[in-house]
Amino acid sequence: MTTTELDALDPITDRVTLSTGTVVDLERLRARQFFKLLRILTHGAGPALSDLFRMDPNEKPEVFGARLISMIVLSIPDAEDETIDFLRSMCLPAGLTTGRELNKQDTERNRDLWRRVTRDLDNPDLDDLVTLIETIVRRESDDIQALGKRLMAMFKLAEKTGQLSGSRTPTSPTAPSSADSPAPSTSSPPNTDGPTTSSADSPSAGSDSASPPSANGATTPSGAAPSG
Repeated sequence: MTTTELDALDPITDRVTLSTGTVVDLERLRARQFFKLLRILTHGAGPALSDLFRMDPNEKPEVFGARLISMIVLSIPDAEDETIDFLRSMCLPAGLTTGRELNKQDTERNRDLWRRVTRDLDNPDLDDLVTLIETIVRRESDDIQALGKRLMAMFKLAEKTGQLSGSRTPTSPTAPSSADSPAPSTSSPPNTDGPTTSSADSPSAGSDSASPPSANGATTPSGAAPSG
């Protein structure tokens, strides 16, 4: 059954009646609303977000929409505030009086309608929550899927060209590796100009623990005169 046939049986509407009797009109999914939707997925779904747009380009829109609804619903427990913020941005009170100049009565009526919607969406009934998300996704799934395809094409191109951080590390084919590099040497070249003097004979090597030998070969304690 195609999407058109499904819509004929259960048409997608722009208006939803909540369990409290409040009627709301649904906004179109624009930039700010889309960013709020992404906050739900990035905050709640986490690593599973990368699977959202990893799809078959020929995948049926209703399959994509059902998968997106499942991801959103499963993300809600870890994205409670983000979900309420998203729903508030998508719902308008039905019957608002619009125009450049509103009289006092129209202004007060609009405020009353907004108060009802704000109250009902602050802690919505579970059935209202699922109904709103399902209706919004069904209305916007085609556009979201098309956007996902474009983003995936951009990411693949960026990955192939090395524009994504960590996608590949540029290396020079002629640069020696650390394993092939010679170890640094701290030794000095040998002195070939003449006999070398032992470090023990240098003035800096003398200490109280070593004394010059006496004439008979015995070691004289430091500070004591040799015996005659």
